[in-house]
Amino acid sequence: MAEQGGTMESSFASDNIRVERERLNELIRQKMLAALPDASARLTDRGIDPRPIVTTDYDGNAISVAQFYMMLRAYSVTEKAGQDPTYKAARVAIVSDLPPRARDAAFVALNQQSAEEAGHGDKVFGAAYYEMGGIAPAPLAEEQLDNGGDFLEPVADPAVNTQKVIDMMAVLGGVETLALERAFPLVLDACSRWKHPLAGQLIDQVNHNVKPEEARHVLTWRYLFHQGVVPRGADAIERYFMLTNWGRDRFLAPRMERHEFDRHMKASCPTVEQLIGRPMPVSI
Repeated sequence: MAEQGGTMESSFASDNIRVERERLNELIRQKMLAALPDASARLTDRGIDPRPIVTTDYDGNAISVAQFYMMLRAYSVTEKAGQDPTYKAARVAIVSDLPPRARDAAFVALNQQSAEEAGHGDKVFGAAYYEMGGIAPAPLAEEQLDNGGDFLEPVADPAVNTQKVIDMMAVLGGVETLALERAFPLVLDACSRWKHPLAGQLIDQVNHNVKPEEARHVLTWRYLFHQGVVPRGADAIERYFMLTNWGRDRFLAPRMERHEFDRHMKASCPTVEQLIGRPMPVSI
């Protein structure tokens, strides 16, 4: 997930983000419609019928194999876009004033997340998109996925660096919960109805690789809440909740209700082993 802007506040404080995303999404939709005939031709050339209906979108509209193919492009480039901000956030965590154990855990978890986001984008969704159509997925300018701000550059004040990491994790938490709740179920539903070997391949990869890794990313969202937000009090908790929904606003998704957020966060703080799927490296 790559964001725009120059500073933390200017990048996250946007009351009109959903209006702007509606405008940009309409441009993307028009480009996708214009590209659909060529996409269908690529599928046909590879022996794939682009016409069968395999699922419906969030509004109940039918989605064909060709449209599902276009969705895989979007999933690929957005997952891949999460590599850079998580890589940067990991390095900001090193120079934060989080407690030493939490600082180490945040670095390892975010650094690992960066690699996993790239893997989802390139090795899973990007690979499926290529296999179906024979070309590599590429972002559109309107998606603004390569428009990173400088708010994840570390500064001299460790407390400011901590706030940067916490803010970024709040936004990522909104996106990661959205992926688990809506995006991946849609992919799995389409694959279950599309009787093609590639569908079985995607089901296996999403269930055994992507979903468990995304679930750990959600645990990092919870971990930093317990370690870095709760000790700061009610205002910090409200900011974390607000920025979680900023991440959802970026994708025009339904906002997380406060009771849902509280339910997530009332669970105990995850262990480091849960965050990274293994014990902390012995050298740390």
